[in-house]
Amino acid sequence: MNLENLQFLFKDPIIQQSELSPGYEDHASDVWLVQTENEEVVVRTTKMVERPNNDFWHGCNKLFGVDPRNVHEMEYINNTLREFSLLPVPRVIRKGSRDDKQYIVVEKLDGVVCRSFVDQPETLVESLGRGIASIHAFKSDFVGTASGSFRSSIQNFHHALSDTMSEIVGLFYKDDIQAQQLLPQMIAILKDIPAPTHASFILVDMDASQFITNREVITGLVDTEVYVLGPRELDFIGLEYIMNKDSADVFKNAYQKQLSLPDLELCRIPYRFFYRLLRVQGRVDWEKWLNYPALF
Repeated sequence: MNLENLQFLFKDPIIQQSELSPGYEDHASDVWLVQTENEEVVVRTTKMVERPNNDFWHGCNKLFGVDPRNVHEMEYINNTLREFSLLPVPRVIRKGSRDDKQYIVVEKLDGVVCRSFVDQPETLVESLGRGIASIHAFKSDFVGTASGSFRSSIQNFHHALSDTMSEIVGLFYKDDIQAQQLLPQMIAILKDIPAPTHASFILVDMDASQFITNREVITGLVDTEVYVLGPRELDFIGLEYIMNKDSADVFKNAYQKQLSLPDLELCRIPYRFFYRLLRVQGRVDWEKWLNYPALF
């Protein structure tokens, strides 16, 4: 993309513009670092032109109301998170639209993309634990988007989750016998366990690459595109796949200084099944995924 393409978002001429990559393929956003005479900022937009039609985005849309084309939703997400998050969240400076695509301009935070939560300084994982706890302290009776454009009762969450999983399997796992066989078992479990007590802000695509660091602490929560209101238990499900026992123990100790840990015993397997349907960590073997070590 040449310099003129983003100039409509700026009063001053763009001096330098470079693409920022999250470090993994199939990401849904285009992100640039842009410099003018008076500011150095980050610009985000979506790669999506039509409603996305894959397992991850279909599930996020049906259960939480997420549409990655609605980039302006991140203004609500970031502004809300900034009110109580101990992790720095970039401020949305302004927004714009062109050719039916939405753009936001956000402040640049200092740091490099975090590649892993394993074999990191304890101070880094501690800062993550404190930060996620501060975000989880926000409570809501509703599941959905930060802006409230989509809302459903937390009491209805397991019914909505069952419907979402059934739809994903029907649409995207027609040739996956294991997924089809596991689905009724998961729905039966969800019918028998209590609904979550409340919703908090959670990151559906929880991964180290959504954060930046100075290699000592987390210096920014920068990829907030799929931050939604949902049961905080899902964040812990996501974290189990990107931590080991040592990092999980450090995280738990930091988290518990602010909040008690949720009990995952009853919901772990169906929630894991849902996250595998979304392929939050790719196409992992079903047996390996469902029997992954329980860290929380």
